[in-house]
Amino acid sequence: MFGRGKRSRREAGVDAADALPDEALTADDGASAQDVAEADSLDDSTPGEGSQQAGGTGGWRVDGPWDAEEVDDPADGGRRVDLGGMWLAGRQGVDLQVQVDQNTGSVEGVTLVTGESGLEIRPFAAPRTMGIWEEVREELTQSLQQQGAQVQPGDGPFGPEVRALLPVQLPDGQQGVQPLRFLGVDGPRWFLRGVVSGRASVEPGAAADLEAIFRDVVVVRGKDPMAPREPLPLRLPPQATPPEAADADEQPAQELPQLPERGPEITETR
Repeated sequence: MFGRGKRSRREAGVDAADALPDEALTADDGASAQDVAEADSLDDSTPGEGSQQAGGTGGWRVDGPWDAEEVDDPADGGRRVDLGGMWLAGRQGVDLQVQVDQNTGSVEGVTLVTGESGLEIRPFAAPRTMGIWEEVREELTQSLQQQGAQVQPGDGPFGPEVRALLPVQLPDGQQGVQPLRFLGVDGPRWFLRGVVSGRASVEPGAAADLEAIFRDVVVVRGKDPMAPREPLPLRLPPQATPPEAADADEQPAQELPQLPERGPEITETR
C-alpha cells in the first residue's frame, strides 16, 4: 500500500511550471509572531463569518472530513495511518505514496493513486472563526487563468470546487492539458485541500474511492499557534519503507504540476 519517493524542490516540477502563486494556499512569509498569535487566540465560542462551515454541523462537513477532537480513536482500530497532521484511511486497490524532500527528509506531499487517477491531500492551519476556502478558490482561479488554464467553478460532494485544464508539456514534447479538480473543506482551525487528477477529475464514477478517502480524513491541528495557510507538519507512517532499506535503483514516481516552493504540491502518478 505504501510507497515513497525522494526529490529535491528544484527537481520536483516535471511537466509544467508552478501552477499557483505563493498567496494561493500558503501562509504569508511576512507574518510576525504577533500576527500568528492574534490569528490563533480567538475564543472557540466567538461567532464569526464562516464559523458554521468551519467548525459546525450546518455545512459540507457534517459527515467528514473530521477534526481529531470529533473522533474517539483517530486510528479507528488501526484502519487509519498516522501521518502527523492527519490520519488517513486506505482502501483496497488504492496506493498511498509519500513524497519526501531528499535534502531535508521532510514529507512534502501525500498522494493516493488508483488506476489512472490520483488524489493529493494536504492539511493547513486556518483562522479559528472563519473558513478560507472561498478566498482560496478566487485566488486559485486567477492564478490558473494566468497560467493559461481553462477554469470553471463546480459543485461536488464537498461543496464548491475549482475545475481546471492546465497546459502541460507531454513527454514527447507535445503540448497537452492536465485536468484537475481542487477540493476544499474548512474545519475548526484548519483547512483541508485535495487535488484530484487523471481520470477521476473528469469522470465522477472514477472518483468514488478517492472521494471516500478524502471524506474519512481526520485532521490533527494541534494546539500550537500557526499562521493561517501554514501547512500542518506531516511525517512518514510507520509502515513506510525506511530510507536505508529503499532500493537505490528504484525510480521515483512521475510527478505532475505542483505548487510553488513555499506551499503544498500537486502530484499525480499515472
